[in-house]
Amino acid sequence: MTCNTAIFYDVENLIHPFTSKLHQTLRLDEIHRRILALDMVESVSIQRAYADWSSPANRNLRNFVLQIGIEPVQVFQTNQNDRLKNAADVNLMLDAVELLARNPEIENYVIASGDGIYALLAKKLHAYGKRVIGIGFDRVTNFIFRNSCDLFIELDKNDPSLNAVVRNTLNGEIRIHSSQSEEDAPSAPKLFPKPPKPPVYKPTKKKENKKEHKLPKTKLTEALVAAEIPVWRNVSDVPGTFEMLKNMIDVLFAVLDQDREAEVEVSVFKIYVDHYLPNFRIKQYGYNRFAEFMRFLLTGTEYCLTISDGTVIRIARRGLTSYSGEVMSDVNVASATTIVGEAEKENVEDVVLESDSLESEDISEVGVEPPIADIADTEPSEQVELPESFRTIVKNSFVRLSEESILSTQEVNKLTRAEYCQTALGVTVPVLKEIQQNVDYKEQRQESGRLKYWKEEFVFNKKSYFIFREWAEKSHRNRFEAWLKKVDKKNPKKI
Repeated sequence: MTCNTAIFYDVENLIHPFTSKLHQTLRLDEIHRRILALDMVESVSIQRAYADWSSPANRNLRNFVLQIGIEPVQVFQTNQNDRLKNAADVNLMLDAVELLARNPEIENYVIASGDGIYALLAKKLHAYGKRVIGIGFDRVTNFIFRNSCDLFIELDKNDPSLNAVVRNTLNGEIRIHSSQSEEDAPSAPKLFPKPPKPPVYKPTKKKENKKEHKLPKTKLTEALVAAEIPVWRNVSDVPGTFEMLKNMIDVLFAVLDQDREAEVEVSVFKIYVDHYLPNFRIKQYGYNRFAEFMRFLLTGTEYCLTISDGTVIRIARRGLTSYSGEVMSDVNVASATTIVGEAEKENVEDVVLESDSLESEDISEVGVEPPIADIADTEPSEQVELPESFRTIVKNSFVRLSEESILSTQEVNKLTRAEYCQTALGVTVPVLKEIQQNVDYKEQRQESGRLKYWKEEFVFNKKSYFIFREWAEKSHRNRFEAWLKKVDKKNPKKI
């Protein structure tokens, strides 16, 4: 029998899925058994496991190391700023290259890890005609390393054969039992059982509702309460929402005019908006700042915005001679295109879900499509148009590509793969998602619990797809325009 195999265990990577499990550890003997079951493995020549063996987290693995005959390699940090994980990777790669020159009879190099850095080691081993076998957990394995291996053994962290239950006896000895028989595992002997502890009373903390906004105790608040303004939750009714906001401004200025006060700060008005319109989000209308939305809302009305000291923005009546700051200009209606469509098409539930999920994200990195409103019912003087958003441009482009059958079958298949979309368009998920007829459509439009695809069906090559909708001007526009130009250039039908 020829010793034709060397096994290298990156312990820090292998035990990562088990770090949060109390009294459980990874069974290295099971991994060793699966490696020996391979037909190309005749016998193991060298086994090394790289870790900080002085760490309490690795203490439970010592029994397996002794049982299998693994050579433990102690890894230290090179300085205070380096991570131990990187030090283990470097040590493992250096030992493998040294073994390559010293033991040419070894044919199989088994790397038990999921780190992408080992793809470089696999290429070097392939250059010398060696076979590379990878083994690791699916969710923490780098796909580049996986593809570099001649054979990859996939592990599942929920596999009971890979889990071991650890029990400490009174003399400090560690006993390991299979998790398959955890209930039947012998417990440590108890000489004097401890009496049960009396229950400890812990007062329950009252959960605060984050959506409740306390109103300031001022005359403006009293005026709104006296006007019996209702709480408005139907954000899909855009004309009704705008009318609600303007009515609140009228009530506030009825009080300000009596006290000869001409202006109210926008930040104060936003407090009332958060209370009376809890589901309202300016991102639905394509704005990132509340003051910019108010500038759009007040265009063509009897009110305007003023700014002083470069930061303080107030709402004021038009035509006054004594403003505390400079009057801000209205939205340029002449150069804008009308917003039509989507705010009233989408469900209120969808709008609220997307708004809440985007609350903590950076708007510069995450594209937010402004729901589109039909405001034809408003007065002619109050009709305001907004420029076409980048997301609307993307959507119209895909409508054209679908209607004119421009996308080839090969390009459609590429757009269903996340790797291609990341490289070509900067999108981390597939741009096209083929629609499954027997699966709930709303679930198919979700990605990581959020709606990320338009609800319209787009047909390419007689198949229906949902299209990714969270396009960001800053992150995606240049790549998308370059991709669209390339696609149109290949199309002979394009005039």
